[in-house]
Amino acid sequence: MALRNSARFPHLLNANLLCDLPRETQEFFLDSCKRRTFKAGETMLCQGEQTDSMLIVAEGRIEVSYVNETGHHSIIYHAFSGNVLGMVETLSERPCAGTCKALSDTTVLVCRRSDLIKKMTSKVFVRNFAADLHDVLSHDNRFKSVDQFFSAEQKICVYLEKLSQDGTVFTESQGYLADVTGCSRQTVNKELGRLRDRGIIELTKAGITILDINALSDRCSELGDPKATGTG
Repeated sequence: MALRNSARFPHLLNANLLCDLPRETQEFFLDSCKRRTFKAGETMLCQGEQTDSMLIVAEGRIEVSYVNETGHHSIIYHAFSGNVLGMVETLSERPCAGTCKALSDTTVLVCRRSDLIKKMTSKVFVRNFAADLHDVLSHDNRFKSVDQFFSAEQKICVYLEKLSQDGTVFTESQGYLADVTGCSRQTVNKELGRLRDRGIIELTKAGITILDINALSDRCSELGDPKATGTG
């Protein structure tokens, strides 16, 4: 017999969206969601298309990207366990603002619009939804500032810290890190070499291993980022 979602993913009981709700309500919400698994590279939400379901990331990591009118592709967000995707589009019945693609094998819990609307009768749930949206806005503001004002070295450190938040290994390529930061591959390779020489990271075929996350945060601060540990 398959485990209930709340038993299989107990860490989701602490998700921000379910904060301060009774435990039985949290469990019922998770157990009422449909579980779906996506292989690395698969798309779950597509920019410009309608969705009738919100996604909660149970495990894995998801890239959110945007393509502008001239065809330029931008990576704008990364979602990890406990993060919510597609909630605004589901409630507003508007097309997806970006494309969500699994970066690794990823499991999500799917909540349909009809069930989500029922949950919105709870004042606590509405507060949590607003808090989650506020976190996304704060994240976007923060990284807009990073992209606009930080040096290449700062951006590489901040993004590396962000993209490693669900573990100690950044499994994407150095070229992917260059695309995310908007830096050249030569610049990324140079800064990664410095971090390796400091004993902060290790470069392997599997990816970039963070040997000392505190030292990485300290490096961000040294480069002029006093809020390095709050990249969210």
